[in-house]
Amino acid sequence: MSDFAERVYDLVRRVPRGRVVSYGGVAALLGRPRAARGVGRALRELPHDTDVPWWRVVNHAGAISLGKLDPHAARLQRVLLEGEGVVFDARGRIDWERFGWEGPER
Repeated sequence: MSDFAERVYDLVRRVPRGRVVSYGGVAALLGRPRAARGVGRALRELPHDTDVPWWRVVNHAGAISLGKLDPHAARLQRVLLEGEGVVFDARGRIDWERFGWEGPER
């Protein structure tokens, strides 16, 4: 596992329950603002028994990106987020003002 992936996992573990962050947001918080795809790659490589709350990472529009890649995982992600109180609008998007996370308190 790469150092970057470990940093992604450590940061995503800090996303509070009921909040979301984008792939690009994770990358930016790690000082690598152009590494959103690398964040996605790291999260795809997680083992099934992980403690990393991968479902709290969504795309920049506040939507789930897994639909085309893995419809089952996309449904699971939505169920997990809704179970934490996250609400989706009619277009399947999350309100960033209400549910977005901008990083750990400094």
